[in-house]
Amino acid sequence: MSRIEQLKKQNPSYTIEIIDIINNLFDKVKYTELSVNLIKTKRQGYSRSSEDIINEMVAEYGQDRENLTSKSYEELTNIFRVLGDYFGYHDFKTIQKFIELNERNLIKENDLSKFKSFEDLELQVSLAELKLIDKDLEKQVIKLYETDEWLVLKPMSFLASKKYGSNTKWCTTQENNPDYYLRYSRRGILIYCMNKVTGEKVAAFKNIDTSYDRETSFWNMIDNRIDSIESGLPVEVMDVIKSEFTKTNKTNWDLLSDDDRNKQLIWIENEYYLKKSYVGEEQPMINEEEYNRPIGARIVPMVAPRFDDIPTQAG
Repeated sequence: MSRIEQLKKQNPSYTIEIIDIINNLFDKVKYTELSVNLIKTKRQGYSRSSEDIINEMVAEYGQDRENLTSKSYEELTNIFRVLGDYFGYHDFKTIQKFIELNERNLIKENDLSKFKSFEDLELQVSLAELKLIDKDLEKQVIKLYETDEWLVLKPMSFLASKKYGSNTKWCTTQENNPDYYLRYSRRGILIYCMNKVTGEKVAAFKNIDTSYDRETSFWNMIDNRIDSIESGLPVEVMDVIKSEFTKTNKTNWDLLSDDDRNKQLIWIENEYYLKKSYVGEEQPMINEEEYNRPIGARIVPMVAPRFDDIPTQAG
C-alpha cells in the first residue's frame, strides 16, 4: 500500500467525494443524479470563470498555471476550497517555505511526525531564515542588543522588515504591501525581538507622532496585541526596549538620511506600485500627502536601485 493510500485509510473523513456527500443528503440515487445534473447546469451560469479562479490561485498561492489549465471547473473549485478552507493563505505559505528550507537541509528538526501545528512549523522556519540573512540586509537594521539567544533591532527598510519579521503575521512584513511598514516607521519607534534558539518573535512599537494617539504596544507572531508581561521577553531585553522608548525622540524613518529615504521610496515605487499588484489590480504610487514627503520633493520613478542602494544605515 502506498503512503497516499495509507493516508486515505487513516483519514477517511478527508477522502469523501462530492457525490457521496450529495447522496448522503438525499439518500436515494435518483435524487443524487437529479441534484448533480442541476448543479452542473447551475454552474454554467456562475459569474466566476475558470480563468478567474486560476488567476487567484496563481497570484495568491503560487500555483502552476499550466497545471491548473488542464483541470475541469469542478477540480479547480475543489482545489481552491482546499487551499482557502483547509490551509488559508498564511498557513499555506508557511508549509511551502518549510518544504523549501527542509529540502535545503536548513530545518533543524527533520522528524516531520513531531510537528503537530502550523505554529510548530513557523518556529522552525523562523530559525532557519535567521541563518539566511546576508550581510547586505544586516546593514539595513540598527542592532540594539544581541546575545547567543536574543537579537533586538530596528528594521530600517521594508526588505529588512520582511526578512527579520518573516513567518509572522505582522502587517509591517506583508509580502506585497509596504504601506504599513512605511506608516509605522514614520510614526514612531519599531523594534523586532527574536529568540535565536526557539524562533519566537515579538514586535514592539511606540508612537511619537503627536498627530496620532499615544501608543506603546507589543505584538506576538500572529499579530495579536499583548501585554509586555505576556511577551516572554527577558528583563535584559525589556530594559533595552524601555531605554529606546524613553531616550529616543526620532522615528525609524527620521533616523535615515534624506538620500536614503529617497532611495527607499524610489525602490518601493518601482518594485511594488509600478510593477506588482494586489490580486491583479495595479496600485498607485506612494501618495505624497499621506507619506509626508517634503514639498517639492516628488520622486520621478527611474530604474529601481541596485540591492545595495536601498538604505543601509542610519543617517
